[in-house]
Amino acid sequence: MTCSNLKRLVAITGLTGIAFSLSAWAQSPAFEVASIRRNPDGGLNTRIGVSGGRLTVLNASPKTLIRNAYGILSFQLAGEPRWLDTDMYDIVATTEKISQDQLKPLLQTLLADRFQLKVHWEMREASVYALVLDKHGPKFKKSVELQEPGVNTQRGLGGARMRGTHEPVSTLASNLGNQLGRIVVDKTGLRGAFDWKLE
Repeated sequence: MTCSNLKRLVAITGLTGIAFSLSAWAQSPAFEVASIRRNPDGGLNTRIGVSGGRLTVLNASPKTLIRNAYGILSFQLAGEPRWLDTDMYDIVATTEKISQDQLKPLLQTLLADRFQLKVHWEMREASVYALVLDKHGPKFKKSVELQEPGVNTQRGLGGARMRGTHEPVSTLASNLGNQLGRIVVDKTGLRGAFDWKLE
């Protein structure tokens, strides 16, 4: 199912200089401590997880971090350098507590501070997919225990495997869209957190 929709496009305008003014910087939420290291081993497995006030990132590219920070898909980026998708990093960052609403602005500040990221928004018209329920309902189940939320992605030749733990359906839609190269809108009406596997 497709429909016409306006989508947001993040254009990277530069990776040097300060991304925010000093007054805006002082008000931006930031991690208290953050360790960022290059992951020279690479591999195909990327893991991003949050537990309490701790963010743990394993083998993620800056492009993946930008997608999570701004809630966009890979194809919505424009003007980015090639290394943004090939250099991989491990990150451990802590603060008092991290909610889903707090994670994005925390990541935005981290990218601006450590990667000198500067962006602006544009609008472009595009077709989108809609994720809808089958008449028999979803094949995945609601999380029955309070687990640490996260998505684990493993890429291989000709495909990928994704496992979502205690994540909303909107996260599944976002990951589908990234694989399909087109925005996927969550029209399931499902609320709450789910565990799901996708190949």
